[in-house]
Amino acid sequence: MFNPRSSRNLLSTVLLLGASFFCDAVFAQVREMRMRLDWVPSGIYAALYQAQQNGYYAREGLNVTILPGKGSNITMDGLAAGDIDIGFVSCWGLAVGVSKGRDLVSVATYTGKNGFAFIFGSDAGVKTLGDLSGKSIVVTPGSFETLLYPAVLASQGLPGNLMRQVNVDAAQKVPTFARGQADVVVTHNAYGVPLIQQQRQASSITWGSVGFVLPDYCLAVTRQQLAKEPQLVEKFLRASYASAKDAATNPSDAVAATIKLEPLLDRSITEKQWRLMTELFYSDDSKSCPHGWHSPSDWSKALETLKKYGGLEGSITDHGKFYTNQFFNCKR
Repeated sequence: MFNPRSSRNLLSTVLLLGASFFCDAVFAQVREMRMRLDWVPSGIYAALYQAQQNGYYAREGLNVTILPGKGSNITMDGLAAGDIDIGFVSCWGLAVGVSKGRDLVSVATYTGKNGFAFIFGSDAGVKTLGDLSGKSIVVTPGSFETLLYPAVLASQGLPGNLMRQVNVDAAQKVPTFARGQADVVVTHNAYGVPLIQQQRQASSITWGSVGFVLPDYCLAVTRQQLAKEPQLVEKFLRASYASAKDAATNPSDAVAATIKLEPLLDRSITEKQWRLMTELFYSDDSKSCPHGWHSPSDWSKALETLKKYGGLEGSITDHGKFYTNQFFNCKR
């Protein structure tokens, strides 16, 4: 005999089992990924934090853990060791590393215009790079920016030894300048200026503003990872750059997401850092192309500079050693 209550119970059981199987299938498709930044948490990475916090990665079936860094070299070491899947690194550091045998490749340019800068006190009377003559500059020995700032000066017809160096550990570089113990510091403009201005009024001349061409930050993977899982890389990039586009339009949303994940950050500084970062997305040559696209023209100039000043080894004619545009198409 038909029993409505039994039928309802059976139906409920079937629906619950079906829902359980569906949820298991969905969760089984989520891919765990580990990404390491090049430095400590800050507003320059706001779009990546937003992508994690606000579901951009989740919609691509990814669960991305974003780890702090201690410099591009350490991040590249993590890639080579298989400890991480994606690395946020300086494009120039990557190029030099690849030339010395690192089996890595840039899959996207994050900031195409170089944002490193000479930062100095606002009362220093500096209007041009030539005005830095005779001043003290705090640097980290052996860092890429220390190796390359003489090339920036040379591009303006100035001697590389224009300033007297004050050598400190990387973590002490910005604090040393902020305390007034040097006249100039070289660091990333978007990261450094908002932090420094909490203690000292500062102005800057970015390398990109004087026509120095050198792609800034890149997203890198191992060549093995790229060959094995190109679709995974594509999903990560699609989510990251969708978030970057939205974060540039609505900075406050990206900052809010960043603070949720990194609650020790100062909201005002974080927003200033992110806003400055968005000004660097495109170089003059890449501004008509999708964000993420590598400009061959910019890379040609950069590789020549790195060959002369940055310790890059070997041939620079084959750009495919250093980057790929397979995920970004630009028709001009």
